[in-house]
Amino acid sequence: MGMPNLWTKAYWLIREVGLAPLFSLAVYRLGLWSGYYRWRTPLGGRKVNASPPLRADVFVLPDPERLAKWSRLRGEDATLEAEEILAGQVRLFGGQPQSLNLKPPHPKRHWSSLHEEDVPGDIKQIWEPARFGWVFPLGRAYRLSGDERYAKTFWENWESFLTHNPVNAGENWLSAQEAALRLIALSFAVQVFKPSPHFDKKCEQSVAEAIIHHARRIEVTLAYARAQNNNHLVSEAVGLVLAAHLLSDWPEARRWRKTGWKWFFWAVEKQIEPDGEYIQHSVNYHRLMLTLALLAFRIAQLENHPFPQKHLNKLGLAAGWLQGVMDEASGEALNFGHHDGAHLLPLGGKIEDYRPILQASMAAFCGERCLPNGGWDELAYWLGYNPAILPLKDDRPVLHGFRRLGHSAEWASLRAHHYVSRPAHADQLQVELWRRGCRLVCDPGTYAYNLPPPWQNGLALAEVHNAPMFNAQQPMLRAGKFLWLRWDQARFLEEGEDEKNSIRAERLAYHRLGIRQERQLEWKGDGHWQVIDRFLPLGSGAVSGKISLNWLIRDGEWRLDEHGFIVDDKRYQLLVRVTSQPIQKMKFRIVRAGQILVGEKINEIDSLLGWFSPTYLTRLPALSFWIETEAGLPFELRSEFQIYSK
Repeated sequence: MGMPNLWTKAYWLIREVGLAPLFSLAVYRLGLWSGYYRWRTPLGGRKVNASPPLRADVFVLPDPERLAKWSRLRGEDATLEAEEILAGQVRLFGGQPQSLNLKPPHPKRHWSSLHEEDVPGDIKQIWEPARFGWVFPLGRAYRLSGDERYAKTFWENWESFLTHNPVNAGENWLSAQEAALRLIALSFAVQVFKPSPHFDKKCEQSVAEAIIHHARRIEVTLAYARAQNNNHLVSEAVGLVLAAHLLSDWPEARRWRKTGWKWFFWAVEKQIEPDGEYIQHSVNYHRLMLTLALLAFRIAQLENHPFPQKHLNKLGLAAGWLQGVMDEASGEALNFGHHDGAHLLPLGGKIEDYRPILQASMAAFCGERCLPNGGWDELAYWLGYNPAILPLKDDRPVLHGFRRLGHSAEWASLRAHHYVSRPAHADQLQVELWRRGCRLVCDPGTYAYNLPPPWQNGLALAEVHNAPMFNAQQPMLRAGKFLWLRWDQARFLEEGEDEKNSIRAERLAYHRLGIRQERQLEWKGDGHWQVIDRFLPLGSGAVSGKISLNWLIRDGEWRLDEHGFIVDDKRYQLLVRVTSQPIQKMKFRIVRAGQILVGEKINEIDSLLGWFSPTYLTRLPALSFWIETEAGLPFELRSEFQIYSK
């Protein structure tokens, strides 16, 4: 489906997004066009006349013995990643090691003259190393060993950053959010490397001045963050609060603190839904928000700053929501919504493990824990909490937008949400299926925002998710890379009985076509699941068309025979059998890693099929089992899943 015309887009923007964010965006663009931002943030920055004192108390530094124990519990080499960094290699987005590069393409141009599209490749490949997220494995290794190579490597790279990224020049000053997130890493570096002789007075002065320039950069374009009304606003608000804390005696700190707390509390109030779901409808952005909130709460405690109970309650709900979408056996979670690889505090587990942020958030905002003690407790300790002494919460929250069937060792989820904020992916009625920490039926994830087509957020489309489509119609209007309009709404249909074995939901998107769409998820017993998709006419007239369904299955050896689609991996055999009522001739296709293995090419969507992306710029082969048929309504598709352990 092409982009909507200008008037259609304007109508739905005003109706669904609202005038206030559009006004804030207009203010931001006026600031760019008029040269106001260039004037407020001149190349080289406004002069800093004195070096203010620098605080170093945001984190609580665990003793080396405890750090070593946590590493053993996770089965990790405690210094492996730090040694890679000494060799010039970093794991961006939690992926494979690659060369550390802090040199932007346009280091002499003012940030306001730059655009993300000016960069060859994906601009996030420039931004991510300059967030300095790799300081955490370095600092952790330094804390463990006292080896000065780790401190020396960080401060050498910090000097390199200052050399190649003059204040307000180049891509690493383009986004105020990136400036805010860089401050988090700096606050950690200052504290953990403080005993090192490599952190001398000159180094301390350079950090203090950088914090000032970063806070000034954040402050001037808050209109853009308010227009986005998402993690940008939370990041930048916390960035200002953090800058004010680190330089509490600096004259501008009072203003930064006031502005930061104002917009942080506003965001907590407005961006977290009643069941705890975050405004961006994304598990990874949910973690990002909780991480920023933990830092804000820590600073509030250090400064005795009021933190209203109503906001603590909201954040407690958000922590519970994460528990509701996480697999207890693995610590992984639903691959739901956008995933840009953000992992601000990688202390306690790898990027795919959500147990560290869950344990820390429950400890901070609820005064309890929902997991047994383990290596994932580490993040909580760095922030001043000891989960071991907290009571264990053993119930799972009820979520508005997701329902689960099964138990902790085998479960499936169904998505049905009523949107009051912009959807991320066209993923209503999405089903995921798990068995003993193994994700068998998948959501494809994100992969990339800014690479050549189709990798410009292409995995947000309905075709790559697993709710059936009618006549290849997108359920929403796609008005931009990150913008859906005419939102696809869904709701759960209450059966008036205990929903332990069956849940049912309705999607409203195709009402405009005169069609009612329902999905029912049934748990028949361990290893046996069924999904029933129904298309029903809303009126009395005849309705017919093409119905397509895509099941994304974990990669493995496969075959398609009279029994169905069978996939073998090292642990399980999964049998998927699809039938229809009334019986119709169906076409089957198998696509792996964008390559058609069975069936005919349909269109450019084929290159997006058969991929699973666990984090940004990482994509793994998976198997798309595509079913297509022509049918008159009413019509029913039944997908049966049987899991056999090896």
